[in-house]
Amino acid sequence: MAAFKAANPDAVFEDFIRWHSPGDWDSDDDDMETGWHSPGDWESDDGMETGSSQIKSTESLKVEWPPHGRLSERMSEKGNSWRNLWNEAPSIPASEQKPLLDANQEGEKILHYLETLKPHLLLEQMVSTAFRAAADTLSQTSFGNSRQMVTKIEQLYPTMALSLKYLQGSYSIDSDFIEGLRRLCVIFGQIERLLTLAASLHRKLLQAPRLFEAIFSDCCKVYLPMMGSGSTISGNKKEFEMKQQPVNAHEREAVANMFTPPTANQSWRKLLSMGNLLNGHEPILREIIFCKRDRVSGSYYASSSQKEHLQEIETYRMYICGTSNDLRVALAIASCD
Repeated sequence: MAAFKAANPDAVFEDFIRWHSPGDWDSDDDDMETGWHSPGDWESDDGMETGSSQIKSTESLKVEWPPHGRLSERMSEKGNSWRNLWNEAPSIPASEQKPLLDANQEGEKILHYLETLKPHLLLEQMVSTAFRAAADTLSQTSFGNSRQMVTKIEQLYPTMALSLKYLQGSYSIDSDFIEGLRRLCVIFGQIERLLTLAASLHRKLLQAPRLFEAIFSDCCKVYLPMMGSGSTISGNKKEFEMKQQPVNAHEREAVANMFTPPTANQSWRKLLSMGNLLNGHEPILREIIFCKRDRVSGSYYASSSQKEHLQEIETYRMYICGTSNDLRVALAIASCD
């Protein structure tokens, strides 16, 4: 307001509202231009009026002044805080006003906060931020309009808040809290697997939304009862039996595109295939994972207790990705220390 007053010495409160908050001005002529100067365009470095302001001043003379209209109801009510501020605001250009934010001071505050942050508060912020970022990443996945999937993701946020509320101001972490975090991780894993399935079906059956809804609904009948039970979907031994779904004429092309027939170049490679042919030809891409588990023993960092000594960890994992033209191998090695 102070900068607007400095740029427009003869302005009144109604003029400021027309410029700053047009929604609070009910104009009788929608095409009427304000003709008022922006605070940053009023003066140049040498204090002279700029060329753009001269043009605006010339144009403002061509319109009828003052504009016909009235303030909105909230701006017209008695004791309006905007009008009170306008009456008290001095006429000072923006370049002469005290900055609202001292960058150096705020930066020093941040550094002081990080230097004095207690470990349990740091843990609270790190864990809460990590879970929130993971939930936001899942919610941004494109999985169609499945209401079941939308409901599950919406339920994830209150579940997460309930599990993490014990971190707030807590100086000790007990076994119940650790167990709650483990259950939360299991829930995240279950929702992520279900979301991966929904996103995959949605992408493959983009032109057949009815089939997507039907197949995914059948999957949910198996997976949803396990949500929050502590068991992982991949570890469930129950086989999934999908009901037969009729395919309409306009849906056949979408289904057929999922099983592209082999080209002439691929047909002669049958002798070189790795087996497990799909509809008579080799899949375009094949992934194989080898892993090895070892007992935790002989490590300087390993626990001395018998229970921890007998614990197993996955020490080796090899990824093999092969196509008809190339083969890629990656090896990951880990140890408890």
